[in-house]
Amino acid sequence: MKKARFKNIDILIILGVSIALLLILFLRGYIVGHDSRFHVGNVVELTNQLRNNFFFPSRVYGTLANNFGYGTGIFYPMLPHLSAALLNLCLNNPLISIKIVYWIGLFLSGVTMYELSKRLSKDKKIALYSAVIYMAFPYHLSNIYIRDAFAESGLFIFLPMILSGIYELFNGDKKKFYWLFTIGYVGGILTHLTMMIYFTILLVIFLIIRFKDTIKNIKYFIISSSIIILIISPFVMPMIENRILGTYRVFQDNVMVQDTWKNGITIFSYIDYKIFKVGIIRHYIDIVCLVLLIISMINYKKYRNKTYDYVILFGCISIVCTTILFPWDFFPSSFRMFQFPWRFGTFASIFISLLAPLCIKELKLKKLYYTLIIVMIGLSFNATNWNSTEFFDLNDETILEYALGCQKEYLPVKVYDNIDYYNNRSQDIVILSGSGSVTTKVNEVPVMSFELSDDATIEFPRLYYVGYTLKDENNNAYQIYENANGFIEAKLNKGSYYLDYTGTTLDHICKVLNVVGLIGLGVILLKKRCEND
Repeated sequence: MKKARFKNIDILIILGVSIALLLILFLRGYIVGHDSRFHVGNVVELTNQLRNNFFFPSRVYGTLANNFGYGTGIFYPMLPHLSAALLNLCLNNPLISIKIVYWIGLFLSGVTMYELSKRLSKDKKIALYSAVIYMAFPYHLSNIYIRDAFAESGLFIFLPMILSGIYELFNGDKKKFYWLFTIGYVGGILTHLTMMIYFTILLVIFLIIRFKDTIKNIKYFIISSSIIILIISPFVMPMIENRILGTYRVFQDNVMVQDTWKNGITIFSYIDYKIFKVGIIRHYIDIVCLVLLIISMINYKKYRNKTYDYVILFGCISIVCTTILFPWDFFPSSFRMFQFPWRFGTFASIFISLLAPLCIKELKLKKLYYTLIIVMIGLSFNATNWNSTEFFDLNDETILEYALGCQKEYLPVKVYDNIDYYNNRSQDIVILSGSGSVTTKVNEVPVMSFELSDDATIEFPRLYYVGYTLKDENNNAYQIYENANGFIEAKLNKGSYYLDYTGTTLDHICKVLNVVGLIGLGVILLKKRCEND
């Protein structure tokens, strides 16, 4: 009974810390961050899609891209936006909805780090410190307050889950591997695919080093990986289809892929405190955490085990990758999709959170134990952007423009190359050749129904994305294609037609596979639970 009560107290402390760290977020207006307009605009649009079709919202968002439909949902992981959009359906306030998702994410990241550290250290006090350091880590808070990196901040929840799963597989209860590893990976991919690719590369290096343990447990990886692939397939496969069958800016050089090396930080950035500078990302390690980390490293022999050796290797690689020391620009362009090397600070925060608290038992800081937590919360004030005076206005007309992304990265290349045509085009169907006229009955992106009075080649007021279908009143399908302007074009006979973004045949198959994967995961977890009973 005492054990359960103590654990609950730790979770309550983590809850309290998460509230304290985000007080400024809730007490002030919505401070404009680097990516605020993108996220707010897309949450609003996804909310509209949910209102139109709750169970199968369209991946093409309506009023974005001059009301021609924009494919954010095809290329961008939907979980963060979907979480806020579901709340927004109830609250009808996208800004409050996003703030609540941030708070839930920060709290859950503390819980998952607490559980990971407790597994490694076998000590709840160390685990609680790890959770606080992880939540209050300046780069973590910068993602919320300064960058407004909605997806990247959510990634902090899932990485400790994956590592906990690996630890249980190699050192503990193999039955816990499935739900920790699988849910962690699915959540991570549906939150920030790009960073999960690099996390996977680091994980594969670790699994190669632990070759014997990996081979011995290979069936667990095969089963879990198969379930992960099935569950994420409705997101990943349409994106791959559009990559192969279309041409979009997101995959072009010099758009998402740029000269990456120059964006790295210096090693001194980890002690550059930038006191109260507005809008500047905090990469430093706060002074309390830094002192604890130095003491822990000096006395590392006292805590050393094989697992912590791997944590140090993982952390050192991550820190080097954040800096200009790592020659990113010598790698193929596909390796530079993440744009900013300092994003590896997400991985570095795991290493620091796990290693820094190891010394607290040696220091015998019983009286200062909770005081240091309060001090770390106070120091986090510097990463909250509290003195910014720029607040978000939902009536700002630039929201829809910036909701396309800074690079307008999900536009078809042909649209961007003919940007004047895109900017000045009407919302009507245009007859390119042939006679007759068009009577539009429904024009609600992505849906469009109309009647054509004679044979003609027409251009739809819709940007081309793989997955649109065109059918007549007898449900016969017609070929559509991308024209020179990047819009949908078709050659049609007289009749009534219906255009919609329904997804491809592969997309429909993936939705079935998704259900199969979820059922498979459920069966495994239920089976393991029954075995425990």
